[in-house]
Amino acid sequence: MKQDGRAAFLYNPVFRVITTWVWFLVGAALVVLIILAVYGFDLATALEVLGEKRYLAVYIEIVSVGLLPVVFTLICKDDPTRYGLGRKRLAKSLLLSGLFVAVLFGFAFLSRGQLMSDVETPKFHLNFPWNLWHVILGVFAYGPLEVFFVMWLVANTDRILKSENRTISLGLIVTVVIFAIAHILTTSIYNAFYTGSIFFILGLIYKHTKNSIGPMVAWTLINGTIWFYVQMLWT
Repeated sequence: MKQDGRAAFLYNPVFRVITTWVWFLVGAALVVLIILAVYGFDLATALEVLGEKRYLAVYIEIVSVGLLPVVFTLICKDDPTRYGLGRKRLAKSLLLSGLFVAVLFGFAFLSRGQLMSDVETPKFHLNFPWNLWHVILGVFAYGPLEVFFVMWLVANTDRILKSENRTISLGLIVTVVIFAIAHILTTSIYNAFYTGSIFFILGLIYKHTKNSIGPMVAWTLINGTIWFYVQMLWT
C-alpha cells in the first residue's frame, strides 16, 4: 500500500474507519433523498414505497455499505490480500465456512424441519430483465459486498488498535458490536443478535485463515434477504 503524500489521510486507518461508519448512515439517507427527488414523494411516502418495493433497498445497501471501502481500496491501491481476497488458505476458508453453513442448516432442519427460517415472499412482480437485474444486485450486495464491508472494517480497526495478529481481535469485536447495534436501528434486537453472532464467527474464520472468500460464500447462502431477492425470478 504505497502512500501518496498529497492524500496521506486516505491511508490513515482512523480516518478510514470513522468516515466509513459515518457514511454508513449518511449514504443511506442520501439514497432515500434521491428516491424522494426522482419520484417526487414526501418522506413518509418514500418510506412506504421502500416497504412495498423492497428491491429498491439494494441501492441503499450498495451505496451505504459497499461504496466507501471499495473506493478507499481502489484509490489507495490496497493489497487485496489484506482483506482476505486471494488464493492463500482459500481451501481452508471454504472448508470452515462450509462446515459452519452445514451446522446452521442442520440445526434449522432438526428444530424446524427446514433448512432455514421462512423467507418472506415478494408481494410485487418485476418483469424480465429487471427481476434478473435486481437479483444479481441483491446477491452481490447482501452477500460478498456486505462481508467485504465488515472484514475491511475489521482489518482497519485492528490497525488502529494494534491487534492484527490476534484471531479474537479487538478490531473484530468492536466492528461486530457496532454492526449489530446498527441492525437494531434498522431491524430488530433479535436480528441484530443473530447477525452479530454470524459475523463474529465468519470474522473468526477470516482472521484464522486470512481469507474472506469462504465467509462471503457462507453469508450468501444463509442470508434470508438474498433468498428474498432470488424469489423475484419466479414471482
